[in-house]
Amino acid sequence: MVGSRKVESDLNVSFQELLEAIKKVNPSDSALYDAFAPVRKRIWRRRCIRWLYGTVCLLAICLAVYYIPWVNWHVTAIGRLIMIKLLPYWDWTPLYRDKCLIAKVKETTAPKKYEPIASFPDDCVVCRNFGMVPVRKNVTYETLYRDHLMRNVPIIVSDAYLPWPEHPRYGSDWDRFLLDLEDLLLANPCDFRTNLLFKPSAAKAPALARMVDLLASNTSAYGNDTARGWFVQLRNCGLRTVKKTRTMFEKPYFYATHWEPPYTNWMLLSRAFHPLAPELTPKMGGLVIAHQMRSQLNVILRPRSECENSCRELSLTLHQQQSLLFSTTLWNFSYLPSDGNETSVTFITETYELV
Repeated sequence: MVGSRKVESDLNVSFQELLEAIKKVNPSDSALYDAFAPVRKRIWRRRCIRWLYGTVCLLAICLAVYYIPWVNWHVTAIGRLIMIKLLPYWDWTPLYRDKCLIAKVKETTAPKKYEPIASFPDDCVVCRNFGMVPVRKNVTYETLYRDHLMRNVPIIVSDAYLPWPEHPRYGSDWDRFLLDLEDLLLANPCDFRTNLLFKPSAAKAPALARMVDLLASNTSAYGNDTARGWFVQLRNCGLRTVKKTRTMFEKPYFYATHWEPPYTNWMLLSRAFHPLAPELTPKMGGLVIAHQMRSQLNVILRPRSECENSCRELSLTLHQQQSLLFSTTLWNFSYLPSDGNETSVTFITETYELV
């Protein structure tokens, strides 16, 4: 402590002597400016390094918040708490509920995103020369948009996913898939049909758990005995279940980055079902992508009533790794539960029409 005070006193004395010497010499401003140029340069360098260090730290924090999920989650949670604390002083809820910060001049009659845009007979000429669904691979968004989305022409992408045995989450672990399926069933799907339960919409959790036990074998032990065949159709509408399916099945490579995430999705499972059973028609809306994850599925695309005189019915078989992309503006989707000896797994997503 004594040493530091002595050093400080010596510095003050030296500084005073320097000031007195400068006063005696009385240099010009330019000479004084040039004499202290190295000092100024060092001071500015330290300031620039300090600003650069602060900018790099801020950028690193922003990237961590954007790319690291658990950091993003914590920052979002803290932000929500801060916004809640601000409510007594600033009611920001009208901005939260509004879709636009600037009010529209007048109400528009545009259809909602969830509702398919109405078709008219004059528009049906797009499929007059269309008789079969093309199968492509290595597709790009430009190809999809130019050759299919603009004309509502369905397409099958043949390399959307890996074969089921190479699935990164399940592979040969069928039990893990059944556990995830059970979670989806216990979350009260908004559209649930099956032949394994009487009144499936009112089934209790224990009945659903026992039903999943019937699916434990991924191949039928009874050959083609259709009396023991089954199908399960469910739709995930809740945010939690939709998020869970994103961990089960990743987006295909051709899913454009500017498309919004699917607002709902379907799971279709079946095995050894009667080949003459009536087809099933889930009610879908928007841009639909049906991914055949395992085995195969017979699908029928029918034109909507406005275009049934111009467009023909399309029958096709979706094989493993294939994805069918179409729009419900023009087509309705139906399928026949699989009559094969291996469980068919189909994952279907619905997103908005505006792509």
